[in-house]
Amino acid sequence: MEFARIAQELQPRSIAARDWVFQVIRTAIIRGVLPGGMPLRQDEISTTLNVSHIPVREALRQLEAQGLVRIYPNRGAVVTKLCASELANVMDTRIMLETGTLGAAIPLMTDETICKARQYLDEFNEEQNMEYLDSINLKLHFALYEPSGNKVAIGLIDQFHANVDRYLHPFYTKADMPRVKNIAEHRALIDACEAKDTVLAKAILRTHLESTKRALLKSPLLAKE
Repeated sequence: MEFARIAQELQPRSIAARDWVFQVIRTAIIRGVLPGGMPLRQDEISTTLNVSHIPVREALRQLEAQGLVRIYPNRGAVVTKLCASELANVMDTRIMLETGTLGAAIPLMTDETICKARQYLDEFNEEQNMEYLDSINLKLHFALYEPSGNKVAIGLIDQFHANVDRYLHPFYTKADMPRVKNIAEHRALIDACEAKDTVLAKAILRTHLESTKRALLKSPLLAKE
């Protein structure tokens, strides 16, 4: 079972049970293991993860706050499913937020920032397991945003990623993942950041995210309007 495999992958648990359960379910949703519309039964999750109902219930509330789960009275929790217009709104907001955060971060970037981003780019290039590409991509972006010091913005960006990447993740395969183009765009972004060229860096990021938006809107996993 893929859900159990994700739980094993995220071991060992060195965090609170609630946070670990949250990460396991969230990862399963992003990877498409728990698709939109699927009921999340507390009994099954508790048994699979070998935890009590309390951390499961708390994790589901966290996921609801992030828009990944909806909890219905007398019905339980269900994985949410965005329609095309909702996803477009999320992506438009994400583009504004990410370009703004990057612009604030660039003047504060150090050689260490650029080095870390290039290390993640190398990891992305070398990774053979398609399931890990989206998480490496996110780490690269966060490495560039963190110098801004805006934890609220970064938290929202993380939330937006989780809500939209689940529609892209199932198509991360060796056959159709445009890895070469992705690497070239990220390399150009990092180079612009290193040169402290804020205008160019924001333009590259905007183009990159708009391309992602177009791909996401073609996803057959979206709910009907």
